[in-house]
Amino acid sequence: MSAASFLGQACMAGNCSGRLVAGLLAAIVLLAAIAAPHPAFAHAALIKAEPADGAVLAQSPSQMSLTFSEPVSPLVLTLVRPDGTSIQLSSFRLSGQIVEIDNPQALKSGTHVLSWRVISTDGHPVGGSVLFSVGAPSAAPAASEAVDRGLRTAIWIGKVLLYIGLFFGVGGAFALAWLAQDGRSGQRLIVAAILCGLAAAPLSLGFQGLDALGAPLARLAQPVIWQTGLGTSFGWTVLIALMALGLSLLSLVVP
Repeated sequence: MSAASFLGQACMAGNCSGRLVAGLLAAIVLLAAIAAPHPAFAHAALIKAEPADGAVLAQSPSQMSLTFSEPVSPLVLTLVRPDGTSIQLSSFRLSGQIVEIDNPQALKSGTHVLSWRVISTDGHPVGGSVLFSVGAPSAAPAASEAVDRGLRTAIWIGKVLLYIGLFFGVGGAFALAWLAQDGRSGQRLIVAAILCGLAAAPLSLGFQGLDALGAPLARLAQPVIWQTGLGTSFGWTVLIALMALGLSLLSLVVP
């Protein structure tokens, strides 16, 4: 007998409460998300750059391009000049797997770094950099900022709280609904775990957006941060987690 048939017969017999149904739905949503087959996407990889990495040019290029192994969506394109100052490259065009970037100004002599962050087809943010020189090469400027320890810590804490909500909250609500239908033992701890998960899920999404854009914690309130986080593969994880957590909380309040 299938689980669906068993549940249907139990409901017809009057042994199925709304709490049990909500608990089962929460568990099914979570298990389906874990067990569902995911396409085996490889993250986007840079296969060609113009100027090429390490190239020495006689004059400043009017345009640069990055060719990836699959179509991408640029998040941040930055050009770091020989003196360490940087400019954001906001004028670009997408042509299949190629990102064509306009150079907004003539580049001075020395080594420059083209730094990029993109989202690949599977929603995973990836980044890298290309060095090239105009005229004579110079010491390479720093292509990336120091690791934001505060953001890394926030990402770690957010995910831990989210997992607590999913495993102890959703799992506990299901166990309470299925195994202890007439009791409320441990309900406070389960509710606390669910609330932790509900609070951590959206925050984790924002932290993911910050990480994808290489932005500091101070920019967490900006809409583009949340839009970017939702556009990554982690966005679907958060949406499914919120559904499972919401159903679990419902299973504890319905009769």
